[in-house]
Amino acid sequence: MNDTEKRYRVATYSYACTAYVRTTLRRALELQSTQKVWTGTEYVYAAMALVPNTYVTTKLPDEQTWELTKLELHTIYRALGWRKGRRNGGHTDLNTSVEQCEEWSNIEEEIFRVLREVWHSEGKYWM
Repeated sequence: MNDTEKRYRVATYSYACTAYVRTTLRRALELQSTQKVWTGTEYVYAAMALVPNTYVTTKLPDEQTWELTKLELHTIYRALGWRKGRRNGGHTDLNTSVEQCEEWSNIEEEIFRVLREVWHSEGKYWM
């Protein structure tokens, strides 16, 4: 990624939402070899850059907004979709309350909203 790449602002809503995204990316990276969360290596590398390890969260801090590139948005979007699908299938987050899932849906919807705006600005209205 270069410094001139356009960045998009994403509202994070709460600490629970920021932690949810970071944890989702880490889980997806751990299970990439068996679950195939992303189809391209560029997404894997983007995820690795977003959550370099358990203790460094400089790319996705607990702040009110994040500024992300299109690749980073799409990387997070795919990972969140993967985790939500596993949760709906009863494979993960088994003891998570309905209220917690509703809170997580805020960041899921926000990532999709921003990514949809990016696609529409590129003339990809079917996305």
